[in-house]
Amino acid sequence: MAFILGLLAIALTGIDSLMQSRPDSALKSLYSCTDTSNVSVSNVSASDRHYYQLLLSEAFYKNDSAQQNRPELLEAMAYFDSIGDAFLSARCHHMNGVGYYEMDSVVPACAEYMKALEIMESHFEERDLMGYKAKFMALAYTHLCVLFSDQYLHEQAIYFGKCALCFYNRYDAEPWHIAWTLDKIGSHYLIMNQLDSADYFFENALATIPDTNTITYRDVAVARTMLSYHISKDPQSALMKLHGLLILSENNREYLSRCLTIGEVFYTELQYDSAWKYLTKVFNESLRINPQKQAAEWLINICKAQGRDDETLEYAGFLASFANQEENKSEVKSQLAELYKTYSQKRLERQHRDKIQQNMKHVTIAFIGLLLVMFIIVILYHRNKKKKQNLEVQIKEEKLAYEIKHKALSGRLKKSNETLREALKKIEEQKTKNELKESKDESHAIEKYEDFKQTPICREVFDKFEQLHSDKRKTLKTDMDVTCHKSFALSKAQLVLLSKTTEAYFPDLHTSLKTLYPSMNQKDWWFCLLYLLQLDKLTICVLLQEPYHTCRRYTLKIEQAFHCEQGLPNFLLEQILHF
Repeated sequence: MAFILGLLAIALTGIDSLMQSRPDSALKSLYSCTDTSNVSVSNVSASDRHYYQLLLSEAFYKNDSAQQNRPELLEAMAYFDSIGDAFLSARCHHMNGVGYYEMDSVVPACAEYMKALEIMESHFEERDLMGYKAKFMALAYTHLCVLFSDQYLHEQAIYFGKCALCFYNRYDAEPWHIAWTLDKIGSHYLIMNQLDSADYFFENALATIPDTNTITYRDVAVARTMLSYHISKDPQSALMKLHGLLILSENNREYLSRCLTIGEVFYTELQYDSAWKYLTKVFNESLRINPQKQAAEWLINICKAQGRDDETLEYAGFLASFANQEENKSEVKSQLAELYKTYSQKRLERQHRDKIQQNMKHVTIAFIGLLLVMFIIVILYHRNKKKKQNLEVQIKEEKLAYEIKHKALSGRLKKSNETLREALKKIEEQKTKNELKESKDESHAIEKYEDFKQTPICREVFDKFEQLHSDKRKTLKTDMDVTCHKSFALSKAQLVLLSKTTEAYFPDLHTSLKTLYPSMNQKDWWFCLLYLLQLDKLTICVLLQEPYHTCRRYTLKIEQAFHCEQGLPNFLLEQILHF
């Protein structure tokens, strides 16, 4: 008992979600949730009990089963109406409409479908009608499209079909659902002889269907063929295409539908013998009333044209049996038209009311914003006024203090000017001396650098450079194998000697660089020594026997460490010139 009640309390939402993709599994789950013979209704909450009945009704519909719990659904509808649960209430009204439609009570069904839409549109804003709610709206509009289509109320069918299309775009609708609706709208435009509009919707329907081997695709192809026939008046082309589609029929219902269309073309072209062949087949074999009635109407006209009076009686008698139905259908159409008019008027009023509320909301926001701006302006005005007053007082005080200081300073100004001139003169003399000293120091540093380059170890390095570049036929390249020039490599002893010589000439260089680049290692120092001699990168690759990409990586690393934008050779030369 507790387990079943727990399922009702917890699992119904999951079953509702499952209903969208697996209605057969949802129906089985609903049957397994509760057993009315073992569970007392009083033990189940009213909300769960009515929610269960709604889901059961929807499961019957989605599994192509007749409604079997209408009394319980009506109780659920009254309950959800009373508590104001808009979505569940709308779904109950919709399923009540499905029940009416199954009983051929078209007008009550239409009223319930419209009631469901009114509930949704009056309780939810457009931005809220997404996902499952959008799918529900599309289904309700589609049912109304079918209902008015069956009654040959073309304008209303087109209107609700277009409304359904708007909501198909708000969730992952199946392409064939969209194509079917586009085809339905196009068919009504075709009947109304609005051929351009019909062609637009047929073309979009064909473009929507990814699989051409479906009955929906073939239905649209038939409709577009008939459209082309109405435009071109070329029966041969139309019949050839229709016979091709006839061959592709998957069942007898589709086959007879194609026969009726072919019969229509022959009938329109006054080829009565050929039309007779297809229309009698439809009349005799079809299990649907509307195709039989249409075939009977055309067959009666053929009989009159060909003098088949005896056969006319058979088809006329068949149509006579629907005379009362046609009279009733006229009354039904009148009631449906009135429902549509009332629904449209209410919808326009609701949209107008929503627009007014939205405008009022914007006006209110603008008014509040204006008041806020005015309040801020008033505050700023008073604050600035007070600030201005304080500033005027401060200016007066500062002016008075300035006058006192001016008088005190005016007596000492002459003496100060004399002192200042003397100080400036001394500064200029010192500046001249410093410039001369810096010029001498730089000249001395350059001479010292030139002497450094003439040391034996530096001359060895330059000799290697000259030998390496003496053969103009062998140009060093970035992708070269440095081991091919191994004879030009500097030995470790030479590198150590070069390091000692550099430190002897420039004792503070290593310390200075180490301060700027604390993690500088021995290889970094060797790179600095060779760049100090103004050697190019390819020569350094050979002297150190390092691949070009390694040399380039080390160079970039050292330049980044020293933050030198003018290049490493120039940076190092500048360092020794300013020691």
